Amino acid sequence: MSFSRFIWKNAFRNKRRTGLTILSIGFSLFLLMALLTFLDTLLNPVIEDDSALRLLVTRSTSIADILPIAHLGKIRRVKGVEHVAPLQWFNGIYKDPDYQFANFATDPAEIFKIYTEQHLSTEAKAAFVANRRGAVPGAKLAQRFGWKVGDKITLMGTVFPVDLDLEIVGIFTADLNENMMYFNWDYFDEALGNPGVSGAYTVKVTDAASVPIVSGAIDGIFRNSPAETKTTTEKAFVLGFISMLGNIKLIIASIAGVVVFTMLLVAVSTMTMTVRERMREVAVLKAIGYPGRLVLWLVMAEALFIALLGAAIGIGLGESLRLVDLDGITQGFIQKFDPGLSTYAAVVGAGMVIGLVSGFIPARQAARMSITGAMRRME
Repeated sequence: MSFSRFIWKNAFRNKRRTGLTILSIGFSLFLLMALLTFLDTLLNPVIEDDSALRLLVTRSTSIADILPIAHLGKIRRVKGVEHVAPLQWFNGIYKDPDYQFANFATDPAEIFKIYTEQHLSTEAKAAFVANRRGAVPGAKLAQRFGWKVGDKITLMGTVFPVDLDLEIVGIFTADLNENMMYFNWDYFDEALGNPGVSGAYTVKVTDAASVPIVSGAIDGIFRNSPAETKTTTEKAFVLGFISMLGNIKLIIASIAGVVVFTMLLVAVSTMTMTVRERMREVAVLKAIGYPGRLVLWLVMAEALFIALLGAAIGIGLGESLRLVDLDGITQGFIQKFDPGLSTYAAVVGAGMVIGLVSGFIPARQAARMSITGAMRRME
């Protein structure tokens, strides 16, 4: 009998226990894969082609503080600025508190010149500019609520004490970020009593070389003013927003570590039990001349084989998440499941560590045991 067949036969001698062990390792490594993928998504957000040309201007004190709308004209006059628009997060809800989604007050004439990856027909753009109460949701958001052009909806204010009556004048499409809505900043300002404020300004510059120059110029204009600004790239802004959640990297790494360590303890217990039941085979192998290091290798190979089968199941379960609409489920927070090579390597590596460590402890004990000792254990 070949070694591979010997390992296969021993691994599946107790099919129920082996199957449950493989599934346990598989689900644990699936969770590890999901955690690492989501962590990578948070720390390395998907960036569209034009993102490198976009800047976000916010209050230097906090993104929760507002800026006067008078900043808009001054930003527009900065050399290198191609387009600029107010971007005020409204946080309105539709019908029910559970129906929350990203909704922003902005300039209808500018916003789709800045976010060029979001596509809206020429007719819809014209209607958006002309209709003071016009609103433009993304395709997935419109599909979620069954909206169509011409529908009238009401966004109930949460942060701001006003409800907005809007009319769907168009539906934009995009590869990402289709679970959001834009509406007219002028109507929002009028509903609030014309305070003339915006939470942020989104800016598109002429070329990548202008980004640091424009960023410094904008902040320089408002330095020592009552409303100083902080201008960052779009990616830096997203990472700054995520950092408010706390040390998310440490949190996810801690959970992943606990998952792997717990599974390691289970695997060690299972392999120890398995080897204890095979003392007769260990005694026979040594009696016919098998050296201790070969016994060690056979037991470890069996544990590694079981762990790698579990890793394969874990990766398979992870790949199934590609078929799930995470963008819709998480309302745009996690747009898609796309693990990188480092994630696959980490999952396979964790599987190998579980297999080798869980196999080494009982294998070393079996390899060092004498024939008489094995027979005595068997009795």
